[in-house]
Amino acid sequence: MKQGTDNCSPVRSLARTARFSIFLLFLALASCSTVKVRTDKSALTREGLESAQELQKVSLAETPFAALNVVGKSCEALLREGRRRERQGRHSDAAGFYLSSAVQARELIVAGNFGPDEASETSLINLHNRSLARLAEIWSEDPRHLDERPVLYGDDNETFELVLDPNSDFPRRYFDRSVSTASIRGKGVVDKRREGFGASLVAIRENTEERAEEMEFFPKRGMHVPITIAVSGVRETESGTKEVSISVLDSTRNETIQVGGRRYPLAADFSAPMEMLLSGKNEALSGLTGFLNAQKQANTAGIYLLEPYSPERIPVVLTHGLISVPIIWRDIIPEIMSDPELAKRYQILAFTYPSSYPVPESALLFRNELKELRERYDPDGNDPLSNNMVAMGHSMGGVLTNLLAKDMGDHLWNEISSLPFDEVKLSPEQRDSLSALAFFEPDPAARRLVFFSAPHGGAEMATLSIVNSVSQLAKLPGNLIMTTADFAKGPPIPGLKVDIQKKVTSVQSLQPDSPIARAMKKAPFKSGVIYHSVIGDRGKGDTPDSSDGVVAYWSSHLDGAASELIVPTDHGTYKDPGAIEELKRILRLHAGIKSR
Repeated sequence: MKQGTDNCSPVRSLARTARFSIFLLFLALASCSTVKVRTDKSALTREGLESAQELQKVSLAETPFAALNVVGKSCEALLREGRRRERQGRHSDAAGFYLSSAVQARELIVAGNFGPDEASETSLINLHNRSLARLAEIWSEDPRHLDERPVLYGDDNETFELVLDPNSDFPRRYFDRSVSTASIRGKGVVDKRREGFGASLVAIRENTEERAEEMEFFPKRGMHVPITIAVSGVRETESGTKEVSISVLDSTRNETIQVGGRRYPLAADFSAPMEMLLSGKNEALSGLTGFLNAQKQANTAGIYLLEPYSPERIPVVLTHGLISVPIIWRDIIPEIMSDPELAKRYQILAFTYPSSYPVPESALLFRNELKELRERYDPDGNDPLSNNMVAMGHSMGGVLTNLLAKDMGDHLWNEISSLPFDEVKLSPEQRDSLSALAFFEPDPAARRLVFFSAPHGGAEMATLSIVNSVSQLAKLPGNLIMTTADFAKGPPIPGLKVDIQKKVTSVQSLQPDSPIARAMKKAPFKSGVIYHSVIGDRGKGDTPDSSDGVVAYWSSHLDGAASELIVPTDHGTYKDPGAIEELKRILRLHAGIKSR
């Protein structure tokens, strides 16, 4: 044989090509981030100053609106002094000046002294909002925020005593820090906000070692929720101190706020929490990394809450698909949270898992995570978490969602073996492992399912040689393949229909002739479950001979669906505006909300 001749087998050559392709893909994907965030802390003071200067355009001779001019000048001076002290590193001293500006602006609003047009009212609201937002940002770093009734000082030793409004939605010191949404410059998340009264913030509760048990079901970056704070009352005490009440409100549960004799929309930003939580995350790169290194991804697998658990609200569990991560829901989550009716009735959870796991393994993980979640938050089984859940999934996540409600019986086992389970000779460990994978009951809480581009019947793409070669590069945890390895060590098991020495990943599970695909066709849905399908056709309008480029219509279509929507898009149907509106319609229907 000549030196340098490639004597690799065709399989090895294909695997080498697959590795090289993945390397090139990594280089391409690593060059960009899906979500980017930067903060402009100077924006708050700058915009506050602009509002103060707008108020000064009202002439002192314009009775009874001359107070606008006076307050505009006063607040401009307060904001400039606050900024000066910040630049000197005297952040604690600056806080009182920002609070004084917010209080003065609110007092004019309460008095109804808006001026000759709406512009002055808007300037007063912005002045209150921006001043209070800057106070909130620096306040969490001030040691005085730990005091029961902290005292701040403004101009001419004006003294303020801060108290939490008893009608607030969160207790004192619940959040560790906050960032004003007006200072966030985000990219990669749909823009969903509500203009109004109050300082809109991203409030963050850190996931620390001390809170390991409490924050077990929250993202590693901590809880990021949209809140709005506002000055809700000012009372002068006998000592001359001004007692200032601050309301801390859940932006998703409050639409309006009373200020004096008027009710205003409550300012809110529902996109900023997602932007901060996902900052620097690359959707494609994270998905590919999680697929190839399932062992590492398994360490962060689980169901995650995005806000404090609510026993009265209906859970919506979102499940991503193959070579994917929960970041795909970054637009759907703000869409739901920004809808007042939906936000009051639903809480959002996200299930993440190593997407290279075989489908039965991921389904088992899903069931176990739901069990642990219920043991923590609903041990008595009285909440919607245990009896009224909406589950939705994209692509392979739709298959896992499907399996939540399937009455599987022995359908899966019959696709694996020609012998009854009790007659197969297995070790106790093997029997327990296989039983958990093959025999399971439908989830009791799964009442309604929504499928986005789900390959219920499998995907032809999963049969391609290159796809299967790439799938073999996935690093699966040792305990995941232990059962198969144990089988291979012993004598052949009579009646077994599958090749136990073959490495199986999610790709092989998604082949149309796989045991799980065949079992799903035969197993019925549990009685009473309602399901909906959203399917893409790439804009060709050729249904039923259509495909979204990955999954064909025949595989996504399910007889008996309560609704089926065809959208003119590719496999990413969850991003289509029509699909999002359909999801909101389904959620309103499930919650008994009248259609708009």
